Amino acid sequence: MSKVSIIVPVYNGERSLSRCIDSILAQDHRDLEIILVDDGSRDNSYKIMKEYAEKDERIIPVHKENGGVSSTRNKGLSLASGDYIQFIDVDDWLPFDSVKMMVRAIEESDADMVIGDFYRVIGDKISRKGSISKGGMITRNEYADKMLLRPADFYYGVLWNKLYRRSIIENSKIRMDEGISYCEDMIFNLEYLLHAKTVYVLKAPVYYYVRTEGSLVEQNLSIENTVKMKTSVIRYYADFYKNINDEEDYEERKPIIYGYLLAVSTDAFAIPFLGGARKLGEERGEKLFFDESLEGSELLFDYVKRNLFLQILSPIAQQNRIDLNDMKVLYFLYKKKKPAAIEEIASFCNLTLTVCTLTLTKLLPLPYVKIADIKLFDDDKVLYEYVPGKLDDELVKAEKDYLALCFSDIDEADIDRYREIRNKIYDNIRRTLVGMKQ
Repeated sequence: MSKVSIIVPVYNGERSLSRCIDSILAQDHRDLEIILVDDGSRDNSYKIMKEYAEKDERIIPVHKENGGVSSTRNKGLSLASGDYIQFIDVDDWLPFDSVKMMVRAIEESDADMVIGDFYRVIGDKISRKGSISKGGMITRNEYADKMLLRPADFYYGVLWNKLYRRSIIENSKIRMDEGISYCEDMIFNLEYLLHAKTVYVLKAPVYYYVRTEGSLVEQNLSIENTVKMKTSVIRYYADFYKNINDEEDYEERKPIIYGYLLAVSTDAFAIPFLGGARKLGEERGEKLFFDESLEGSELLFDYVKRNLFLQILSPIAQQNRIDLNDMKVLYFLYKKKKPAAIEEIASFCNLTLTVCTLTLTKLLPLPYVKIADIKLFDDDKVLYEYVPGKLDDELVKAEKDYLALCFSDIDEADIDRYREIRNKIYDNIRRTLVGMKQ
């Protein structure tokens, strides 16, 4: 398994630090090096970091004198030893499968960088953001042309929705520019892209970005101040396009390039009354509830198992622009491997007949489900069937990911014994239920 070095700059972050670290420790990609760099905090941040490090050897706590976020990230880069680099800010957190999805994308595509969508969080509201509509591999120049259309978007400018190859960073001696205090993330990305050939666009959210109301940055971002700050970095931006294009192509793009000075972010907000916004906690399917009074019960065990698998299926749904009800139905038909009537589908997927009917109606025009048969004179039943193809590999991976999480730190003999007991329990339950139907 490839190692990922996750770098977290910390300054007076005690209020959100635990949430950030916990989300990293919960990743289902386990080979991590978690570099927490305290930039001279005046609160208990470094103490919290050391307490976590005592419990998990993957955590490296570092304390340095205050020097700003760029010097703090550079310190993290100097200590990193992983195959890949990921950056996280202390106010934010990760979905549990963020690292896994990005590592899988970069290794299966052999891309030089992965960029993912993200969740924008404001209070208890959230919306999904992503400036490139179609996923998959694109060239560096194709990526650059897409960036021209929305150059001020967080999606392109920030570090935290991307996975970088450490070999490119080290071989090209790329570091954060400590001499500037605006768009340092963008400049790092432009420098990195000069040495990259391909980018993989991952159409699944890999990050929760929290907007801090009333922050100094937010207060200072008037149009006038924004233009002044952008003027200081436009040279980097223009030089990037000059380097990757020939003279004719650069001149053709030049008017758009300098439009960066007045460009505004289109992915900056999660506005409660807009259709794309939803309540925090609803973005990955069912909201999780844990009740201590149910600890050890089969009810809770079955509940958390179901929710774990739905969490694993959620990115597949997001990347294919379908919802979780669609995904439940598709997975049931995929496992069924033969036609099924709507009553059976609804029962297994825990959906009402109305919802199941609407779901199947939505799926039929897509290349995932087909009508296999219509049984006339048998209540005119329509039978539905999964169409093998596009989703097969993703569903196989989802099952493997689920089993890997369930059986982590359990040896093969115990796993075999568990499966044997589970099958006996199933036989007992099935025999009882069949008897009750007589």
